[in-house]
Amino acid sequence: MYLSKEESEFKVLRQGDILKDVHILGAININGITYGSNLSGEQVSWYITNKPFVANAMVLSHSCEIDPQNTIKMTSIILAPLRDINSATSPEKINELIQSNFIDDTTEFSYLKYFYVYPHGYMSFSDGAVVDFSKCFSVRNNSYETLLNKKILQLKPEVIDKMSLKLAFYFRRS
Repeated sequence: MYLSKEESEFKVLRQGDILKDVHILGAININGITYGSNLSGEQVSWYITNKPFVANAMVLSHSCEIDPQNTIKMTSIILAPLRDINSATSPEKINELIQSNFIDDTTEFSYLKYFYVYPHGYMSFSDGAVVDFSKCFSVRNNSYETLLNKKILQLKPEVIDKMSLKLAFYFRRS
């Protein structure tokens, strides 16, 4: 599933890269936001009183769109958090979720919002994790170097193909 450390490109971000310790912006608890107002009652500021949610995440942006040399297209970087597979579904459905990575003409689509990633020593999920497409968020392109410094794993090209196909089906579903 993963390229070896020697095969991985740690000087660029690629679709499917796994990052550590990313602030998961889509996980903000709306009740944890406090708004500041001026004398006329207009909201002029806000701050979050809850602790930031930091976790592993996967790059979903297509590699050519986040190429730093592509100054026209690279406006933001799309990410999605990783979740422990054991929290994503019931124990008796975990195998079905894992098998849902393989989409072809004969499979019935299930678990479209998740893509399973196998366990690795660089991640804290001993049974593997799922990329949660339903929680994707974007960060500005000026975050590139910060995210690059958080890169821990790179998927093999054939795995990226499966993930991107499933991502496309997720957004195309009716």
